[in-house]
Amino acid sequence: MALMRNTSRSLQRQVDLTTAVCQERLLATHVRHVIALVDLVSDRLPFDDALDIYVRVMRLTPEQARNIGSRALAELGRRGAAPVRSELPGAPAEPEPEEEHAEGRGRSDALFSRLRRRVRGRVQDELRERIDLSAARTEDDLLETHVLNGLVFAKALTEEVSAPEAIELYLETMSLPEGVADVIYNRALRRIADRVLPPLPEAEDDHAIVADAAASVAPAAE
Repeated sequence: MALMRNTSRSLQRQVDLTTAVCQERLLATHVRHVIALVDLVSDRLPFDDALDIYVRVMRLTPEQARNIGSRALAELGRRGAAPVRSELPGAPAEPEPEEEHAEGRGRSDALFSRLRRRVRGRVQDELRERIDLSAARTEDDLLETHVLNGLVFAKALTEEVSAPEAIELYLETMSLPEGVADVIYNRALRRIADRVLPPLPEAEDDHAIVADAAASVAPAAE
């Protein structure tokens, strides 16, 4: 983006400050969902395994994993919940043949290669479903955080660049994949459009239909 190559010192300073705010918002979102996953699978898995699953599902870098894991532990400590750690926290992970060729295969197969000897049959299916549902909720919440972060950029840089340019700058700063970036860009601009453009004609309310469909496939409470 040409804007990044021609930024003034004041604009670059504002970009740096706003980026720090947005990164903290993303970290907070991750920590909230890590803790939710730990609570969700606490009857099946210790903290370390739950965190490892989260890291793999979210495709986090080692640095991101360390930061999020440390923050999650601190948060659990503040609320007085001592996490259950793996049985042998100091032992190296035993190599699993199934993981060697995990790239390009289904996400769940790679994730569960370490767990299959401990969870079997219906228990494994229930655990897998919990994690899949949690991952979907996390992905959607992270997407929403990116949208709001794009709007934070637009507000912070309103005197320097247009809203579309500010949102593009956010996406470039965060190095988001093109497909995901397109969705975030359009959603953020849609929020602005809903504020400044005339309202659209009323559409048929499908909320009840969606709610009924979701309820019909939701697993029964244990």
